Amino acid sequence: MDFLQDGHNLSYLWIASGIILMVAELFVPGTFVFFLGLSATIVGSVSYFFEIGFWTQAIVWAALSGILIWVGGSFLRKFFPSSSERVALNPEEGPGRIVLVSKDILVERKGGRVVFQGTEWDAISKSKRIAAGKRARILERENLTFVVEPIELPEI
Repeated sequence: MDFLQDGHNLSYLWIASGIILMVAELFVPGTFVFFLGLSATIVGSVSYFFEIGFWTQAIVWAALSGILIWVGGSFLRKFFPSSSERVALNPEEGPGRIVLVSKDILVERKGGRVVFQGTEWDAISKSKRIAAGKRARILERENLTFVVEPIELPEI
């Protein structure tokens, strides 16, 4: 625990961890990892010049991370707004096509899956739950998720 008592060694650890997290942002999408790294770098820089205990540093890091994620995230959303893309599909891409449900499809909730052209796709239903093994009709696509409706096929 002597390592935690030495402010200079601990500040180097905060700064190194912060730099690693900021570089990791290049590989982990979402921008929050960058803000965690930035707050670690700030805590490390402050603890280098001022004698601050480990637990105080940890609390400041957690609070600063939360503030940076909240403020920075809302700032970035203004410049890079997210939008849902609804695509009108041509006949080869699925509207009206009957597909097999491979994982239960829930109403307005992701998690369901359908098999279309030999590949599993995310799917949601606007009207009612569709159990795995049943058939569904593709209505549209929202980004990479198919919107489907349940269908009743006659028994053979």
